[in-house]
Order: sequence, then C-alpha cells, then structure tokens
Amino acid sequence: MSDHDSGTSSRPAGQTSASAGRRRRYLAAIALTMATALTGAACSSSGTSSDSAKGPVTLTFWVKTPFPDSKVLLDLWKKQHPDITVKMEIVSASGNTIPQAKLLLDVKADRAPDIAAFDTQYLPQFVTTGSVLDLKTVSGGDASALASHYEAWAWSTVQVGDGLYGLPIDSGPLSLYYRKDLFEKYGLPVPTTMDEYVRSSIALHKKDPSVYMGNLPTNDASPFNALAWAAGSRPFKVEGKSWVVDIANPAALKVANTMQKLLDEKAVLTLPQFSSQWGQDLNTGKVASWISAAWAPGPLESVAPKTKGKWAVAALPQWTPGTAASGSWGGSSAVVFKSTEHPKEALEFAKFITTNQQVWSDYWIPKITIYPTNLKAQKSEALSKPSSFFGGQKIYDTIAASNHSVARDFNYGPVANEWFTTEQNYLSQAVNGKMTLAEALEATQKSVVAYMRKQGLSVQEP
Repeated sequence: MSDHDSGTSSRPAGQTSASAGRRRRYLAAIALTMATALTGAACSSSGTSSDSAKGPVTLTFWVKTPFPDSKVLLDLWKKQHPDITVKMEIVSASGNTIPQAKLLLDVKADRAPDIAAFDTQYLPQFVTTGSVLDLKTVSGGDASALASHYEAWAWSTVQVGDGLYGLPIDSGPLSLYYRKDLFEKYGLPVPTTMDEYVRSSIALHKKDPSVYMGNLPTNDASPFNALAWAAGSRPFKVEGKSWVVDIANPAALKVANTMQKLLDEKAVLTLPQFSSQWGQDLNTGKVASWISAAWAPGPLESVAPKTKGKWAVAALPQWTPGTAASGSWGGSSAVVFKSTEHPKEALEFAKFITTNQQVWSDYWIPKITIYPTNLKAQKSEALSKPSSFFGGQKIYDTIAASNHSVARDFNYGPVANEWFTTEQNYLSQAVNGKMTLAEALEATQKSVVAYMRKQGLSVQEP
C-alpha cells in the first residue's frame, strides 16, 4: 500500500514472557546461523491449529494508517463470515518512529495482533524475530497452493527460506508520470532511457530555471532504492549461512552517479516528498514529471488538482537501452502472527483481502488506489477505465507492463528499518552537499554491516 498503509493491536501471546523470550532467542539464533530461514523452528508455532475455532471468533487487524471507508471492507468480510469479527486498529507511532518500528517493539513485548498489513520491505526483519507464522503450517489452510494467484516476483518477496510468511496485497512498480503540456511547451521528448532523462532535465532547467524535471527527496530512501532495483541492484543475498551485503554495488552506484549529475547541475529539486511545498510545486507546474509507483495517481490527484487532464504515464526510462526492467517502491502484505489463537481464520482473512475480487473492485482499487498483486484483480474492469486526470489515458496498461517487468530476485534483507533509516540520513547529507551520493552509499554499507554484526548476524561483503 505504497508508503501509506499498514498494521496494529494488542493481544497476549498466550505464553509466559520467559518462554516467549526463550523462543525468540532460539529462533533468532537460527536466523543468525542460517541467515534467512527460520524454517523448521518457525513451523513449530503454538498458533498452528488443525481445526477451525468453534463459535464466534474475533481477530485484531493492525494497519499503519486509517483506511478510507474501512467499513466497506469489513462489511464485505462480515457478510461472508458472520461468525468471525475483525477489529481494525491503527498503529500508534510518535516522533520519528515509523509504524513498522513501533510494531516490532510491540511484537518483542508480546503484544502482536492476529494479522497486520505492512510494507513488504520489512517482512524479513519480522521473520527474524520468530513472531511471524509460516502460513504453510496452518492445517487445512493450503496457503502454498495460492502461488498461482499472485504476480511471481511479489510472491517471492513474502518467502524467506522455505517459509511463506505473508500474502502480497499490492505492488509499486515504477513508471514515469509526466506533464504533457510542459513537455510540449519546452520541446521535450518523453525519455526512454535514464541518459535521456538526465539530458532533458538539464535542458529543461536551462530553458526555464523555475521548472524542474523531478525531485530527489531528502526524507525517503525508497525511491532511490526502487530505481536501483530497476538498474540491477541486489543489496542483500544469502550465501551458505551468511548474509552478503552489497548496498554500494555497481548498479546502485550507477544510479548514484547519474543522480549526482543532476545535483551538480542544480537540475533537480530536493524537497521532502509529500511536503506542502512539494505538493504546491506539482500543482503550479514547477515539476514536469515524477518517477513514481503504481499508487502515485491517488496522491497526484490530491495534491495537484489544478493539473487535471495534463498528465500522462509512460514506461520507466531504462538504465540499459532496449530493455524492460522495473523496480518496486512500496507494496504491502498481509501477515499472520504466531501469537494468534485462530490461525486458520486469520489466514482466511489474509486470503480474503488479497484475492477476493469484490474486495478489489469495491474497495482496494476505488478507495485506496493501489495496484493488485493478485493476477485476476489485475484484469479488473476498474483498471481498464480511462482516467480523466490523465487526459483519458488508460494508465494501468502502462503500469501493468512495468509490474510484469519487475525482477524477482531482489531481497530487502533482515534489517530493512536500519538500512532505510541510515541510507536516508546519508542521502540527505549528499543532497545538502556534505558528501556525494556514491559516498552516501559507501557510508550506508559500512554502517549497516557494522549494525548487523553487532546484532550477531553472519555477514559477508563482496
């Protein structure tokens, strides 16, 4: 659900704190030595059940931000499952604490919900806590048979080792959202490669210093990492019993050096993403394009209503000419926690919100504006309609092509929260001229490796 949705609740774990602590330490030890898996130990969940509960059941469902018109979603569920009540609760976070970090703390304190929806990039980190249920262990749930229902690359992101730890909800494949009128006014071709994008960015800003092609945000590393994904970056992988950490890999450095050209030429904005100034600049024509995810149409319509009809969507400019490769920014998954007393019902709800076609047609697509990982939902009539905001273009034709070209071997690693926070800090310093973007990646690599080793993880560097 982009960077805009996910999970909360507080229920006891159904075991003593001491035994919970021992189990977490045991599972963490497996994660340290095997780097990913939590496979065999994860299967011995106390939450696994062979039978459905008898009588009424109540499940807690955590999300990171309020869902618009969530009653529509819950009513659809209740109509089909009258004996299973789902209570949606919002993760409470304060200051600079992101909801996922808050949820990690709650999990460690044995206050996990039955189900949560959160950004998929954090899933491996939750798995290493030993708190997430391997859905393949739910008797009668038949979760592993669901693979054919989802986009293959998205399905791979919810697997850790041999375990299946979530069901993917939405994805964030990248596309180029651009102002048709500004491109025509300044005689700009729609770029098909990143080299063309850089040349057009510099040319545009020289023609009109008040207008920029795009923005390099100072408050979020996610867009950079999605571009690096498209370029071929693979920052984490497993070899034997170790994590291989390669954040400053050649593909990521290529992205850094390309973006550095724009910084050096002062041909890119450097505003916090989703700030009021960023929105104002989009609305007043100071930003000619936005390389963004499948969920971008919603925010665009919200922050730039004066630009209705002036936008179009094109394929992501490629790092290698003649190829079709994309990355994903955002996307969320439904996760069941081991502490649940009703694993079969929780899995049923996860399946419902990810595969039920009425949920997609009546709720996710019109209310949240997200792009499904469910293959059948991708063919929904709601995604085939022309968009008035985009001048009548059927924008999801382009978005679908990008989604199918996302590589499936990208791994977020076991410390995504630390990685993203650290990288965001260094990228912000680079944007402010204190270091280069390439140096920011090198500094992130050094810091994340040190952090992982301090946590007891087995780490290799290339």
